[in-house]
Amino acid sequence: MANHLGRDNRVDVLRGLALASIFINHIPGNFFERLTHKNFGFSDAAEVFVLLAGFAASMAWYPGFVDGRAGEMVKRIVKRAGLLYGCHLATTLIAITLFVLAAGVTGWPGYLLDAAPGLYLNLATVVSNPAKGTIGLLTGGHQLGYFNILPLYICLLLMAPGLMLLARTGISRLLVFSFGLWLMAGSFGLDLPNYPRTGGWYFNPLSWQLLFSIGLALGIARREGRSLGWNPVVFTLAATYVVFAAVFVLGGMWASWPVLHLPLQLYQFDKTFVAVPRLVHVLALAYVVMMSPLGRWLARISTDNPLAVMGRNALGVFCCGSLLSMCAAILRIEWGGGVLVDALLVAIGLAIQIALASHLDRRRHRPVVAAAAAA
Repeated sequence: MANHLGRDNRVDVLRGLALASIFINHIPGNFFERLTHKNFGFSDAAEVFVLLAGFAASMAWYPGFVDGRAGEMVKRIVKRAGLLYGCHLATTLIAITLFVLAAGVTGWPGYLLDAAPGLYLNLATVVSNPAKGTIGLLTGGHQLGYFNILPLYICLLLMAPGLMLLARTGISRLLVFSFGLWLMAGSFGLDLPNYPRTGGWYFNPLSWQLLFSIGLALGIARREGRSLGWNPVVFTLAATYVVFAAVFVLGGMWASWPVLHLPLQLYQFDKTFVAVPRLVHVLALAYVVMMSPLGRWLARISTDNPLAVMGRNALGVFCCGSLLSMCAAILRIEWGGGVLVDALLVAIGLAIQIALASHLDRRRHRPVVAAAAAA
């Protein structure tokens, strides 16, 4: 359960739900994709995941920056970023292998030429120019579609020590700096460059760091006993915005969005730069969920709940889910899709991820159990 300084089980449950949503959303065109929350508002599971990542980082590493172990924490963070880099390269290589096999078995080269319906993998860049494509994959300059979240998270982790040191001087300074960087990125189109293709990263770290910093600030405030409390005015405004976003999206009212003399990256619905409608939506949604009866219900969910177990083992589950979603996408193309096929693919994929998370959970706690038995 949630406690003052320990792990917050609500965060694990929500992170597990975000992982399940990402898996479903990464199987293009499947029936259950319509039921995820991206269809009822401006943000999706990616924003939720990054916000929660910042909160989790405050629990895992910020105490070390406070009690004089900053050097040790930096080493741990860099080591974690290195692990994520290895996982990113491994999953990317396996994904490429999957589509090479699919093209070979089916005899259809479209799997390697980005011709598969609904799949935007950017494989054609690697196939057409393997040398430059490989350099791009190794440096992060070229990322396959559906495999571009880990590079973002690696950048956020490498930024985390500086953000935490700044937070030590005051949460307000952290948020002002983070907001300023987000504003500059959106106003001037600043982004990390692609290679060998032109343009920038789909998940721009210079913009997404704001969500990470907000999560970090919320976690720090909670540790210091200054968590956000119930405010009827804020709750009403947040709930109103969530309902407005749902009506807007469900009604397909995109053409009615006002034209403003502002950078498009800021006021429209740009995901790369976390435009204002997306940013406000995920924050409003988080406040409504946590301050409503749903938030109290989340606090009562068992730590053994499958979603909580998935959330505690997010990296392994995410990597597994990313590859399973690509397998499901290929099978769906070959089998023709449909509700029954979609239900089978989604159910098997989620079952495998839950089984993996349970296995990783047991491995994590096995040394503790063994030590207790020896004592």
